[in-house]
Amino acid sequence: MYVSRLSFSTLPGKGPQAAQELKKLVEFIGKDTGARPRVLRTHFASTGEADFQLEQEVESLSELERQVHDVSGDGAFQQWSQGFSQLLRCSPQRQVFEVLS
Repeated sequence: MYVSRLSFSTLPGKGPQAAQELKKLVEFIGKDTGARPRVLRTHFASTGEADFQLEQEVESLSELERQVHDVSGDGAFQQWSQGFSQLLRCSPQRQVFEVLS
């Protein structure tokens, strides 16, 4: 089992809008893969730190790769992504953790 965390750093003042948009990302993931990720708010007004994390569990790294491929190939997601990227300070960063216990 693995946990994937995708960290998002928003531009100042864009947190509330980003939170709404991340709910749409959760919908894309659910629709395209059946997975049920969750969004966590991590920092409040900490310049330079990630504001949000999208977290999901997967059974294998190949499953994660398939899910990323399925979502990123969705035309509606691609259109959403272009708009959402305007709210971010930098590209999202992914960390993958192996669950040991």
